[in-house]
Amino acid sequence: MIAARHLMLQELSLRPSGEWTPGGGWTVVRVAEGAGYCLPTGSARELNTGDMAIAGPSAGVSFRASQLGVLKLEYYQVLPQCLNGLLTVTEWRLLEDSASDAATRLLHFAAGEPVAQRFTRLAAQTQRDGLAVRSALLHLWASSIASLLPAGETTLVACDLRDRFRQFVGKLPEAELAVRTLTQLAGDLHCSERHFSRLFREEFHISLRARQTELRLQRARQLLADSDAKIIHVAFESGYRHLGLFNALFKRRFGITPSQWRRQNGPAGTHPRKRSALLACLALVLVQLF
Repeated sequence: MIAARHLMLQELSLRPSGEWTPGGGWTVVRVAEGAGYCLPTGSARELNTGDMAIAGPSAGVSFRASQLGVLKLEYYQVLPQCLNGLLTVTEWRLLEDSASDAATRLLHFAAGEPVAQRFTRLAAQTQRDGLAVRSALLHLWASSIASLLPAGETTLVACDLRDRFRQFVGKLPEAELAVRTLTQLAGDLHCSERHFSRLFREEFHISLRARQTELRLQRARQLLADSDAKIIHVAFESGYRHLGLFNALFKRRFGITPSQWRRQNGPAGTHPRKRSALLACLALVLVQLF
């Protein structure tokens, strides 16, 4: 279940020579006990107790126990599609690029490094699924991959429209991109709608409409998992005013209708108010971080 895996600390034990390949989003792993190997494409890295590793969504990384004993892992996943209210458009693109970059598919931190020690302290918490721990897990991941994201404000003065466009989307949250019209976006940049659409496609290799549709459907999937709201209300909350269009687009994207997806996955058990508090907390964490 997508909502159950996101920012949820889990445990896994591998028998001697056993192997595990994570799937889904970014996976943050800590060796709780034993020794083994991390096997990215074309290489291997030894892992010892307390070591930490981060694998991207397309890393193709496997974790293998040594032949001498059991390997116990603690791990959690970060799903960027569940963070579309926190990421900017540029951060989203950089995360996607870094996930497919061979040089950044696997990040390794030895047990003595501060980031690995932070993971150890978080894993020792008794309430491991609470808001504070989940926010700290997000912070841990974000600080670990900070070098892959924008460093912050630039001091350069934009000299042309492309520079202004890059600065604009670098500050624009994806949640806002999903609900703004092309006319509004182009007006904020003081350019024509055609020019804005062309710049967006050239910069992100996807059309503005396609990206907005993806964000809205991901939002809808979150709402289906996190609440018992009627399908028509989920459609409205996701930016669709016509239920038939929403159902058709959802089925085209995920292969099943919204009602079928909810029956298969079910509500995640998170009260809407609690989820709103979580998003507010996560937003504060990322604002402080970046």
